[in-house]
Amino acid sequence: MFERAYNEQHLHSGIQYVTPADQHRGVDLKRLERRKAIYESAKHRYPQRWSGSTRNCEVTGSVPLNPGKVQEIERNKHAA
Repeated sequence: MFERAYNEQHLHSGIQYVTPADQHRGVDLKRLERRKAIYESAKHRYPQRWSGSTRNCEVTGSVPLNPGKVQEIERNKHAA
């Protein structure tokens, strides 16, 4: 149950607020393009509400689950 919610429902900040399942299936690009269009439309209609650019809606590449662990492994390789 937790695994399904984590992968299918929870929006993850590290991958631009899409689900891991969306990213795995390749539908994240479509979702992010739609989100970008909505933000741009809102910015155009209500420019007074925007002081800068809209949210970053670019697709991320692969993201490590434990980035600290990857850095530790690399650091240990160079230390040996």
